Amino acid sequence: MASLADSVPETPAAASSSRPLPWTSILWFTVLIIATYFPILRHLVWQWSYDEDVGHGFFVPVVAGYVAWQRREELLALHRQPAGWAGWS
Repeated sequence: MASLADSVPETPAAASSSRPLPWTSILWFTVLIIATYFPILRHLVWQWSYDEDVGHGFFVPVVAGYVAWQRREELLALHRQPAGWAGWS
């Protein structure tokens, strides 16, 4: 006896169509950026802590991360390619 499940065509899983994130590369890139900009970041944190005019600076990375997380599907779907102005082909 055939069931309803037998008549449903198989579709590939949605996760297989998206590329996995290269977490190791992301981690190394983050560490290198923080190491490179540490003197500037240290000054920014000091200024955000003591200057009332720019105290909202602590929230900017959080809001930017939230926006990127909300658009993550769109960002992951972008076709990655080198910039043409760089002279690489």
